Amino acid sequence: MDRYLVPRHTNISRHSDSYSFIDPSKHRDALAGKTVLITGAGRGIGRATALAFAVAGANVACLSRTYSDIEAVGNEVRSLGAEATVLQCDVTDPSQPRRVVKAVEDKYGSIDFLINNAGTSRISTIEHETDFEVPWSVMETNLRGPLAFTHAVTPGMVARGSGTIINVVSALAVTNPPYFWAYSAAKAGIIKATHILDKELRPKGISTYAVHPGMVADTTLGVGALNEAALEKDPDLGGFMKAFTPSMGDQLALPADTFVTLCANQDVHLLSGRYVDSCQDLGEVLEAAKRGELEGDGEGLYNLKVDML
Repeated sequence: MDRYLVPRHTNISRHSDSYSFIDPSKHRDALAGKTVLITGAGRGIGRATALAFAVAGANVACLSRTYSDIEAVGNEVRSLGAEATVLQCDVTDPSQPRRVVKAVEDKYGSIDFLINNAGTSRISTIEHETDFEVPWSVMETNLRGPLAFTHAVTPGMVARGSGTIINVVSALAVTNPPYFWAYSAAKAGIIKATHILDKELRPKGISTYAVHPGMVADTTLGVGALNEAALEKDPDLGGFMKAFTPSMGDQLALPADTFVTLCANQDVHLLSGRYVDSCQDLGEVLEAAKRGELEGDGEGLYNLKVDML
């Protein structure tokens, strides 16, 4: 199953939980007074991210479709001594991004960091996907949502000449796993958009990252994702799931603390526009970047591309 999770051999150390370099408590001075907007903040990675930014001293704006979830997260953020605001929002609703961004900017003056975390998944054979609207909704949540919120926050970030946009993606978009065709396609699209937007936004002071959060089991992303009808009809899908499920062993703090560090550590901006694997030691990757080791043929490493003869 590793071939679906680690796309190439590497000497960079790997982690499944948080580690010293990404400890969010290091960044209280850097993030004090800054504001982060997190989509899908009610549970799992989004909730952990909200709490990590609270530890780092940022104002935290939490978005979710379920108000009771973000209300609870907002209270947890406040218990850590940080400011919080909570907004119910469906990221696929065209009317929502501008409304939400305006509300947060009106309250805090700016949005310094955007974490496009809201997502949903689908695991199915295409043969047994009887309602195309189901996988298409996965495409809309994972592709339209991040692009729409990026579009909404960009004018303010450009006006201030600073900002960070993190798109939560997946290793399944840079490898070729079966049965994730809608999810992987949407995430690959966001990775490519991140690469391209970096060329436009980095000269204006805005950093962008496409971040694989690791294979985290403690998340609602996969709830209801498996097409049970396909599972009954295709034995290969059942075999794949038995092999795939044990790979979900990474902890929520790993991506959450990685996101904080990408926003707070000025040196990490060397990685802007690239794919970042939360499981790889970020300090080691940064040192490699400083030595110029990420640059190679074409656009270099950590980019989504097609190699040709």
